[in-house]
Amino acid sequence: MTSPQTRPPAIERFYAQLDPQISEELTPEQKAGVEKAVLAITLGARHKVDIRRSFPFFGKRFYLVFLLGRDLRQQHRQESTLSRILLTFLLLIAVLFVTSCILLTLYMIKSALGIDIFHNFHVGIWDWWLSLKDR
Repeated sequence: MTSPQTRPPAIERFYAQLDPQISEELTPEQKAGVEKAVLAITLGARHKVDIRRSFPFFGKRFYLVFLLGRDLRQQHRQESTLSRILLTFLLLIAVLFVTSCILLTLYMIKSALGIDIFHNFHVGIWDWWLSLKDR
């Protein structure tokens, strides 16, 4: 149990909401356990990125929550096989997309500089890109 002078604000708010008679009846062990639980709950609520938005959509309101931060839980949740497969699939698609973007950028730079790796063979992306400005 922490002394009243050094209590974190979450503990102070907890005791402010608690009935004083109940607070006096708690043993030091019970107070220590309650304070530990309150701190565990409040520490888990801190995130480096915390975006919470609600928006109207077709006459109803929806919300979007994006949280990012370190996992402070004692025990990690077991992931299902389906979630692992889905995560692997999404990661694979993201890697393929980023790789494709990088290769396309390198190809466009190569074509803009006039570098011809394979003689008389062109994919045609650069010619298509140049034809866009002629329209």
